[in-house]
Amino acid sequence: MPTIASAFNVKNSITMITMDQVPYGFLKNNGKPTGMLYDILNRIMIESEIEQTNKLLSMKRILATMLSKQSSCSLLANSPVIVNNYDSIEAIGLPINGGILPRAGVILTDYSSLKGLTIAVPLGVSFDDNFSEKKNLVIVSPRNYVNALKMLKTGQVDAVAGAISTLKFIALKNEMRATDFGQPLVLSKHEVMLVCNQELPKVTRNKLKKAVINLRSSGEIQAVIDVYTDKKTTKQ
Repeated sequence: MPTIASAFNVKNSITMITMDQVPYGFLKNNGKPTGMLYDILNRIMIESEIEQTNKLLSMKRILATMLSKQSSCSLLANSPVIVNNYDSIEAIGLPINGGILPRAGVILTDYSSLKGLTIAVPLGVSFDDNFSEKKNLVIVSPRNYVNALKMLKTGQVDAVAGAISTLKFIALKNEMRATDFGQPLVLSKHEVMLVCNQELPKVTRNKLKKAVINLRSSGEIQAVIDVYTDKKTTKQ
């Protein structure tokens, strides 16, 4: 006889997705997936008794999957693109500052100071409509944050766009130093949300929302965040 959880899943197949990006979701040396948002999404599934596979996908593939008719959920910053196209169910308690991290010696004060700079904008990064509309910026599009920061380190670009704390985390894990950067220009402030598409049944939505609230209130989500965050080096 099937369990309640398995019976629930037969009727409600959901694609659960984590962004394939250090430190949010990535493969360890042994090939097993891990990461801040990967671990949090797993806990949300356990708490809500929704037992599904948690897939690692690029941001581009996440957005494409969530535009399909298949019920799907992920943990994403509530940028205008996300808010306008998907169902933002509940905040997990993780703020994200999006902006521009320059190399040392480059001083950024506002949009005008970006003029003439070459900026690496990793594929899938979208945090500010005004930035996207600027026509006088020189933009290159590396595959991910790691490649973008390598370009910054070798002097191929003047700055990198993205989540500031994430960029600093990755840089310091890849033998860059805090002195390699200037002060970031913060362009947007968002919250990471449990986000699902419009195909999700109401009963499932309610289970997931309650699970996030419980895990956030109990401190379990923050405990996962603390494992992956060095506040002394990633603060911004």
